Amino acid sequence: MVNKPTETHIGAETLVKEFLQQTLKELMDVFKVECGSLFLFDAKTKELILDSFFNAHQILVKGIKFQIGEGVCGKVIANKTPVLVTDIDLDGRFRKNGFKHYHTKSFISVPLTSPDGVLGVFNLADKANGEAFTEQDLDFATALVQYAGIIAYNLCISEKLKKEKEALDKQKALLEKYASVGKLAAGVVHEINNPLDGIIRFTNMLLNQVENNSVAREYLLEIKRGLSRIENTTKSLLQFSHQINHGNTRVKNYVDLENLMEDSLSVFSSRLTDNVNVIRNFSPRKMKLLDIGIAHVFINIIKNALDAMPAGGKLVITSDFRDADIEISFKDSGIGIPLDLKERIFEAFFTTKNMEKGTGLGLSICQEIVSRYEGKIEVESAPGAGTTFKVIIPKKFLGHD
Repeated sequence: MVNKPTETHIGAETLVKEFLQQTLKELMDVFKVECGSLFLFDAKTKELILDSFFNAHQILVKGIKFQIGEGVCGKVIANKTPVLVTDIDLDGRFRKNGFKHYHTKSFISVPLTSPDGVLGVFNLADKANGEAFTEQDLDFATALVQYAGIIAYNLCISEKLKKEKEALDKQKALLEKYASVGKLAAGVVHEINNPLDGIIRFTNMLLNQVENNSVAREYLLEIKRGLSRIENTTKSLLQFSHQINHGNTRVKNYVDLENLMEDSLSVFSSRLTDNVNVIRNFSPRKMKLLDIGIAHVFINIIKNALDAMPAGGKLVITSDFRDADIEISFKDSGIGIPLDLKERIFEAFFTTKNMEKGTGLGLSICQEIVSRYEGKIEVESAPGAGTTFKVIIPKKFLGHD
């Protein structure tokens, strides 16, 4: 309903509508009128649409729309000026148009605006005593509607800030959780790695001494597989710890995004067979991005895409500019992610894979890296419809030739 519908979430829109409907009722009560209506401006269609209509005669009016400049409401919006009609029969500006909603010849129409622009129009008609509206009535109504516009704007802003605060609080709690895990991980990895290296080394020595088809060899191989899983977990934990706890103190280095993407794909050269079709839609404008670990993000997302397409499929990688950001997207034709799992994929240690294939830290690390770019990762997915990961990073992290 507001001038920028794409920037106002549903909760705020509903809240504002309810406030404006209540405002209309209170205006009717203040001016002792029997008929009032509220038209809201649709910024997409550029139309005024009847939202609320209250009258003492129980007349039902629905579906009325006006273009800007059309009818009384349309002209009020076009001129952004309130209108007072004392006698419609004698007013050359407007025609009655055959409508019989009003039972007196006088009405007031006031534009509803906010710092964001036009919101709509309030109309008041049919004073209970049958008298015409006065200039004083118009001034008072205009002042009240102006206050209503400011309050409606502030409601939108407060609801938006509330949602942003909730998101920030959630992110803060998540980062605190990551930081705790990161500190714990550093200590755990140090204590585990030393004895683990010795056990793996002795296991390999024993494997070289036992017969190929012996039961002992099968047991040792099973031990080695278990040790490999432990080693994989400790490496992920250590990497997670480094990403969380290390500051960006290194010398600034910029990498060519297209070359980096090719290097990331080459990591999976053995899996990029004829069954996997990789389509590259890179921006014609060269991008050199500050290197604070973005390669890890690309590699992890590509790996997840390939894991989601075990029988092969299509992976489309696109890079382009989007307003003040750059966007790198990875769209696969894989199995997709169920809605109940999509909300958890960035949680540390959450994974749907077995321990040999994942520890649940990959996307957590990716999110932490992208947050250091002051960016975000968006995910679009549905079961059977593939998945798209969008990495969005502000342009200010690009280098200049």
